[in-house]
Amino acid sequence: SLTGCLDPENFRDFKLVKRTQLSHNVAKFTFALPSPTSVLGLPIGQHISCRGKDSQGEEVLKPYTPTTLDSDLGHFELVIKMYPQGRMSHHFREMRVGESLAVKGPKGRFRYQPGQVRAFGMLAGGSGITPMFQVARAILENPKDQTKVHLIYANVTHDDILLKEELEVLASRYPDSFKIYYVLNQPPEVWNGGVGFVSKEMIQTHLPAPAADIQILRCGPPPMNKAMAAHLEAIGYTPEMQFQF
Repeated sequence: SLTGCLDPENFRDFKLVKRTQLSHNVAKFTFALPSPTSVLGLPIGQHISCRGKDSQGEEVLKPYTPTTLDSDLGHFELVIKMYPQGRMSHHFREMRVGESLAVKGPKGRFRYQPGQVRAFGMLAGGSGITPMFQVARAILENPKDQTKVHLIYANVTHDDILLKEELEVLASRYPDSFKIYYVLNQPPEVWNGGVGFVSKEMIQTHLPAPAADIQILRCGPPPMNKAMAAHLEAIGYTPEMQFQF
């Protein structure tokens, strides 16, 4: 296979070649790899560590999951939500095309082999969608991988839904393999998804039931992760059936 451009021990610089504002606080950053045929070299379900400077000039390290896969040659993309007080958010807000980002990896405990489970249930909140999107894309775009993917994706408002278009494309392209249920804290007037916080009932309705050949992946803000762990335990999912990014 092609050698990746990442180094697990040392930071490497990648140049920002394009920046696309997606909403008032979300942007997509496209970074060039050394050549048009280079791959980043990121196993499915792994992330990279990015280094930047906060508003005080202090060094910050933060993990991010690219929305691209190794099938996307020559570049990688990060969809970043920039929070007003976020230290790494400051770095990305200030970043201009032509500047470089220091990256090292791959990092992460999650290892995916096609067919290791019959189905994944995914519980994502906010920017916790990025590792889920990466895993879902890798499964769905591999014709040999029959794994089913069931996603519950929670946000505050409709505008907060990250990667909505990309998720919709996957759902329409792979209707038998990929199902999404959106949950909003503050839904618009016309809304057919879930309302409030993700409940035990929503999990029972939309995710695969506890079984030895399924796994529930979760990634969201700490309060959500904690609440989801409690729901899953109450429903009967064992620790082996769960993974938290």
